[in-house]
Amino acid sequence: MKKLNLILLSLTLIGAFVFTSCEKNPEEEPKTIVDIAIDNGFNVLAAALTEAGLVDDLEGTGPFTVFAPTDAAFGAAGINAGNVDQVEGLVNILKYHVVAGKILSSSLSTGSVTMLNGAEADIDATNLKVNDANITSPFDLEGSNGVVHSIDAVLIPAINIVETAQATPDLSTLVDILTLYPDLVTALSDESGAFTVFAPTNAAFAALLAAIGQTSATDIPEDVLRSVLEYHVIAASEVYSTDLSDGLTATTVNGEDITVTEVSGAFLISGVGINTADVATSNGVVHIMDGVLVPPSIAQFVNTIVEPAYFNKSFTTLIAAVKAASPTILQTLLGDGPSSNGMTLFAPTNDAFTAAGITELPDQATLDAVLAYHLIDGVVMSTDLPVTGAAAPATVSAVGGNLYLSNKGDGAFLNGNTQIILTDIDPSEGAGTANGVVHVIDRTLVPPSQDIVAIAIDAGFSKLAAALTEAGLVSTLQGNGPFTVFAPTDAAFDALYTALGASGPADLDDTLLESVLLYHVLGLTAFSTDLEDGLTATTLSSSATFTINISESSVTITDGAGQTANITAVNVLGTNGVIHVIDKVILPHSK
Repeated sequence: MKKLNLILLSLTLIGAFVFTSCEKNPEEEPKTIVDIAIDNGFNVLAAALTEAGLVDDLEGTGPFTVFAPTDAAFGAAGINAGNVDQVEGLVNILKYHVVAGKILSSSLSTGSVTMLNGAEADIDATNLKVNDANITSPFDLEGSNGVVHSIDAVLIPAINIVETAQATPDLSTLVDILTLYPDLVTALSDESGAFTVFAPTNAAFAALLAAIGQTSATDIPEDVLRSVLEYHVIAASEVYSTDLSDGLTATTVNGEDITVTEVSGAFLISGVGINTADVATSNGVVHIMDGVLVPPSIAQFVNTIVEPAYFNKSFTTLIAAVKAASPTILQTLLGDGPSSNGMTLFAPTNDAFTAAGITELPDQATLDAVLAYHLIDGVVMSTDLPVTGAAAPATVSAVGGNLYLSNKGDGAFLNGNTQIILTDIDPSEGAGTANGVVHVIDRTLVPPSQDIVAIAIDAGFSKLAAALTEAGLVSTLQGNGPFTVFAPTDAAFDALYTALGASGPADLDDTLLESVLLYHVLGLTAFSTDLEDGLTATTLSSSATFTINISESSVTITDGAGQTANITAVNVLGTNGVIHVIDKVILPHSK
């Protein structure tokens, strides 16, 4: 037992000797700048250096100059000894506080200095500042391998524009939008670049979305959103606030100019105020903005009846049509209307163009006619739309011709096939004054260009055309009307001729033929949406009538002979009426 105790005592003495010999004797070994920092209460800095693995580096030969943030400075940046392991880019940040070489306060010179991480910092020798941080007491704390100066703020090394935005919580919306365009992210991350970026805050984007009636930036067509983003970027030029002057213009990446104006001593960029100026980055400068800059090419649509469609992906075909229209139509859409009463726009969605069979834009004259057919001179709210009854649509005068409204309580329809699916959209959304109101429709309106006889001929109703010619009714049905024609197919006429033992209309009595044909014509415009079950329709054939029958699966006609014809196609609009197709020739009485 004595031998064991002796061994333990010996080990203890050896350990104590080793430990004592490793301690730094202030009289025998000068303190390094790390020792100086610890001795002067830079506790968070010491913890950060340990976490970053930089203690050995800064205990090296040096010499180094360390601009050491106080614990209070770290605290102001949200950093403490307990969370240094969570600081992104900690090594880079710490090296941005160190200069290779020993520089006492008396040796500081105004200008830029290269920090240990390779980035530049600005020295103000007159006011003892590094970037925006003040050099405070104590400073000129000399050690064996350099000197330490206290500063009252953490120095954040310049990072590129994208990284700067990512590190700024109030620019998170901008960051999200940028990710939709990877090429823009790549460009703004290029360290060789020299950009000026006007970066809108989250609140600025929220205000824009509210103004244009959208809930998300992803609702905006990609080309429009991209143009807006590019209008916030000046390439190959760093424009600081000190470079701004009243009337200054600069061309942005989208090709349009921003304009600087001075109001009450403050500079506005295209009418938008600067929230935070001169945020330096490694590849340019960022100005944080109070609002979103809107390019002039886009601003012309704001607070007009075009706005709700312009900023919505569901209306890109309509907007392409607007852009391709003549200046006269465009001015009508963007102005106050022909008589300055405001305008009403029936706005077709992309699907509405497809439903109407329009897969590509027509020539400009046709395009202008189609757009004018969707416009009313005057503001017509949904409550202003007249209520209609059976077989009695209301005529609505559009800029491009008459529309026919069916509004019987089960939906509002135009020209029979087009339903108004969203009403009373106010383009101003409470911001400014709009030039009218917008109603969304599910099928594009196409103005008629032919009378009902020409339509029947072009559609291949050769037997109907021959019968009308034989009966001398062509000129009648080319008149002003209005007419509603229930047009039998060629097969229907063939069946009639077979039943009557005739080879064609010439074999029939002219009076009988005229009576039968006029039995297919009403002296009014009635679309499918105007028909009702049990409706008795009075025809032009000596006021003879037939009955409309409507079920969930079919719409039929019961004629005077008691036979039933199916209505197989509806609402073919002509300049003087409308055509519905039926599969039998109906008769005013029993043959």
